[in-house]
Parts: sequence; structure tokens; C-alpha cells
Amino acid sequence: MGKEPESKTKILVIDDEKSVADILKDLISGRERSVDVCYDGLAAIDRIQRGNYDLIIVDLVIPGVGGLDVLKYAKEINPNTVVIIITGYASLETAIIAVREGAYDYIRKPCKLEEIKIAVENAIDKINLSKENRKLIGKLEDAYGELMTLKKEKGQGGKIASVNFFSSNMPTLDYLYSGSYPSGNLVDKLKALSSLRKKGMLTESEFIRFKAYLLEKAGNER
Repeated sequence: MGKEPESKTKILVIDDEKSVADILKDLISGRERSVDVCYDGLAAIDRIQRGNYDLIIVDLVIPGVGGLDVLKYAKEINPNTVVIIITGYASLETAIIAVREGAYDYIRKPCKLEEIKIAVENAIDKINLSKENRKLIGKLEDAYGELMTLKKEKGQGGKIASVNFFSSNMPTLDYLYSGSYPSGNLVDKLKALSSLRKKGMLTESEFIRFKAYLLEKAGNER
């Protein structure tokens, strides 16, 4: 069996009612998605150990290990995993606990299939945006490492290295601004840039220049 392309969103559906799980799988399947199904908590834990899932949809009450424990375990294995809880035994207490443990959404049964479909679409948008943010941060971390090396090598030439760092990252900023970046929302891009500043990867002056660059690009397209 061939390896799934990395671009595919890996989804795990967990429900002890086989018919419900199979309906959910059919509902959310797509060309860019790989959907697995299991019917109890222990099988879910095993799947999560072996597979790096982007999205997990789990019933709150399932045999073996409950939905909240599956949520906790999934977040321990991969904090970036998005988890949607579905339950026919909803209460304010369980909803609060689920959100506190990192659940992205909490859907009460009975629910319309369209409600689940919308929740999944929103979750996948969040997943894709997070992936692109991590890629961007990785690129700038690499560039930042190169900058530090150049500063050590050039000594007083650090200012030149800083300029080179700014210039060499214009393609990355073009990517950040481009329509290929998920959502195409300037606010999201500025937030991503701010996170880099908070991580100490940009000086205040570099942050201001990068921000000005993005704003200028946005203004030129109006």
C-alpha cells in the first residue's frame, strides 16, 4: 500500500455505531482527504499512535476509552491535531472540559449532517493555515540561523548581513502575501509576522520594515 501524499488531510472518525461512523466517512471524504474509521476508544488510541492525524472526530461515549480521554491522548501525541467532539449526552460540564482540553468544536446529537460538514470544512481551513504558518516560520528560522552565522563571520559587518537577511526574505514575504497563502487575509499575515517578532526571530526594525512591505503590497493591489 502506497504512502499517502503529505498534502492530504488525515482524518480519523471514531464512533461505536458503525452506521454513523460510515456515514460520517462518506460525508467528509474528498480527493485531498484520507479518512480512517474505528469503533471504540482502544482502537482509536492504537490508530493515533501509528498515524499522524490532522483531524479527529470522536463520539464522547465510546467503549474502552472515552472520547475525552481520546482527546487528551491525541493532544499529547500531537498538539496540532484538531479534535471535534460529537455527543448525544451533552452537558455544560462536559463541554467546558472538552474545550479546556483543547477540543476545536463540540457538536450535540441529534445534529444535521450539514452542521458536521461545515465544522469539518472550518477545521480543515484552520489546519491548512497552521501548516502554512509552520512552513513560513521554518523558512524564517533557517534564514535567521544564516543571519546569526553571517554576523559572527562578519563581526562589524552585521549590519550588512541584516540587510541581506531582509532582501533574501522578500520571496518568503511575497509568498506570505500571495493568494496561495491560505485565506489571503492580510490580517492573518500580519498576525503571523507578529508571532515571528514575539519569538525573537525579527528585530523591531526588521518587523516594521516587513510590515510596511506587506501593507505596501496590499495598497498597490487596491
